Amino acid sequence: MDPTLDAIVIGTWPNMHKPLVLAALQAGKHVLCEARMALNWGEALEMLEESRRRPPQVAQIVPSPLTLRYDAAIQETIKSGVLGQLTYITVRGVSGWPEANGAPMTFRQDAELSGDNILFLGIMYEALARWVGHASSVMAMGQTVVKWRTDPATSALRGVEVPDHLDVLARMACGAQAHLLLSAVAGGSDRPALEFWLHGSQGALHLDLTAGALTLSRPDVEGGAPQPVTLAHPGAWRVEEEFVGAIRGKERVRLTDFPTAARYMEFTTAVARSLRSGHSVGMPLV
Repeated sequence: MDPTLDAIVIGTWPNMHKPLVLAALQAGKHVLCEARMALNWGEALEMLEESRRRPPQVAQIVPSPLTLRYDAAIQETIKSGVLGQLTYITVRGVSGWPEANGAPMTFRQDAELSGDNILFLGIMYEALARWVGHASSVMAMGQTVVKWRTDPATSALRGVEVPDHLDVLARMACGAQAHLLLSAVAGGSDRPALEFWLHGSQGALHLDLTAGALTLSRPDVEGGAPQPVTLAHPGAWRVEEEFVGAIRGKERVRLTDFPTAARYMEFTTAVARSLRSGHSVGMPLV
C-alpha cells in the first residue's frame, strides 16, 4: 500500500468492506468506510477487533444521514421527560410500488453484495438507536415480491433472496416496543414514506422526513394537536470534516465509530436470524 497515504476512504458495496478495512488498518492507515459497516455482525466484529488493536488509527463508518438535522432536538425532548415513559415506537421506510419481475438487480437485492442488510433497515435503526438506545430482542417476518431480477453483469435472470418487504417487532432496552416497517412494494399509501413515531405515556413525537417536520403532541396542550418542535441546535453533515479532525487530534469520531456501527450490525443480523428461523432472537448475540 502506498506509504505516502495517511488515510483510506472505502466506498464499495458491503461485501468488500471487511477485507479492505482490515488491509488498510494493518497497513497503518486511518479508515473511513461507507455504510453499511459489513455483510453481517460477525464481519463487523472482526473489523472492530482490528481497530481496537490499533487505537492511534481513526476508524469511522459513514453515518445514517437522514435525521442529522433533528437528532439533537429529539434527544433533548426525550431527556426533558415531556414524553413520559416511552411505550411504543413505529418506524416506516416505504419506497412505493413493486417493480416488474426481470427489473435490474442492484446491490441491495443481491445477498452476495449486501449480506444481512435489508432495504432501509440499518439506516433507520441506526438513527433510532441514537435517541432511545438498542433493542434487546427482535421478531421478523418478510417476503420477496419481485422474485426474479436481471443481473446487470450477465443479463441473466437471477432469483432474489433479499426481502423487499419486512416487518420487525423489537423489544427495546428502554422498555418500549417497536415496530419497523420497511418496504419497496407497498405503494398507494397516503402516509409519509419515511417517518418515526415515539409514543410516551404523556406525549408523542413525530418525525416526518418526507415533509421535513418534527412535531410534539401532548394531551394537555391544544387538545393534543401536534405542535412544531424548535430545532435549537440543528445538525448537519460533517463526516469528512470529523474524519480529518480526528486524524489531526482535534476531535473524536462521533458519527459513526466502529463500536456503534457494530451494534447496528448486531441488530441487522438478529433480524436476519429471526427471518430464517421464524423465532424471536435475543441480544446480545452469541
